[in-house]
Amino acid sequence: MGLIDATKRQLHRDIVADPVLHARVLNLYLNGEAYPHRVDDYFPVAHVEAPELAERMRTHMAEEDKHIALYAKAIDKLGQQVEDLPHACIFNAVIRHHTPESWAVRSHQDRDTRRLRLAHFLAHAHCLEKRVARSLEMHLDACAHAASPYPAKAVAAVLADEHDHVRYTAEAVNELLPRSAAAAVWSVHVAAEKRANLDFSSAQLRRLLRENRSSWPGARRRYYALCAWAMRGLLTHA
Repeated sequence: MGLIDATKRQLHRDIVADPVLHARVLNLYLNGEAYPHRVDDYFPVAHVEAPELAERMRTHMAEEDKHIALYAKAIDKLGQQVEDLPHACIFNAVIRHHTPESWAVRSHQDRDTRRLRLAHFLAHAHCLEKRVARSLEMHLDACAHAASPYPAKAVAAVLADEHDHVRYTAEAVNELLPRSAAAAVWSVHVAAEKRANLDFSSAQLRRLLRENRSSWPGARRRYYALCAWAMRGLLTHA
C-alpha cells in the first residue's frame, strides 16, 4: 500500500472513531446524494432517446433518494443531526465550478446538441460516482470501528449501487457519441474531477480539523493539516 492510500485509510479510521466527526462526514456524502434536488439540470430523462438508458437513469434517481435515507438513518444512529450544507461543501457543486462545459439540456436545442449535453452530464456523473466509490471503499473498511454497526450497512448498500452507476454512465457516453467526440468529453470531465477532488478534499479536511479540533489525535491532526496544505499546492498546477 502506498503512502497516499495508507494516509486515506488512517484518515477514515480517525473519522469513524469519533461519532460527531463521523456524522459530519456522512453529511458530506448525504448532501452529495441530495444535490440533484437543488438544481434543474441533473438527470434530463425527458431528452433521452433510448428507453433503456431513460429507465436506468430513473432507477439511478430513485437510488440517490434511497441513499439519502440510508445516510440519514446512519447519522441518527450516531446520535447526530442531518445538516443542510452550502454548495461549497458539496462535491457535485465543486466539480461544476471546475467544469467549463454545460450539461444542461433544453428543448429548444437541436438533436446533436442535446445528445452532446446528455453525454456531458453522464460523463460528469461517471467521474463523480467513481471518485465517491473509491472514498466509500475506504470508509466502509473504517466503519468496522464505528460507534454503531449501522453506518457500515448503509455504506455497503450505497457502494453497491455506486459501482453500477459508474458502469452504466461510462457505457452510455461511449454509445451516445462517436469515439473522437466521446474522448473530448471525457478529457473535460476527468480534468474537472481531478481539480475538484483536490479543491474539495483540502477545503473539507481543513474545515473539519478547524471545527472539530478535539476529535483528532494531536500528532495526526498536524499531519493531516500538512496534507491539506499540500493538496492546495497541487491544485494550482492541476
